[in-house]
Amino acid sequence: MKSLVFAGVLVSFAVLVYSQSHNITWGYKGPYDVLLNRTIAVKSSSILQVRTMDLTYPVKGQIGRNISAIHVTDQYINGKGGYASLLKGGVGYNHTVIHLKSQRGNGFSFIVEIYGR
Repeated sequence: MKSLVFAGVLVSFAVLVYSQSHNITWGYKGPYDVLLNRTIAVKSSSILQVRTMDLTYPVKGQIGRNISAIHVTDQYINGKGGYASLLKGGVGYNHTVIHLKSQRGNGFSFIVEIYGR
């Protein structure tokens, strides 16, 4: 019985390690918040290179509204996706710049959602 439980824990751990992704959330999406912007950011892999992209909100010609939450969802589930970081603005501001970066030799695929009032 103990070996069966141990095997189950080991399999669960293996699935957890294999299915790790690099999602991040800044802020809190409240009941009255609306989706201000959704961007799907994709860059293909390149041998021994790190791929980057900077996403800016509001886009040119759009009026910025107060940001309450930013959700960045990594579409790679094998742990080889990229990372996201805030360069400017963010929650509490009406603008933001989000820096997306891949791991060396890999690409990335993110869904970036910005919520606010």
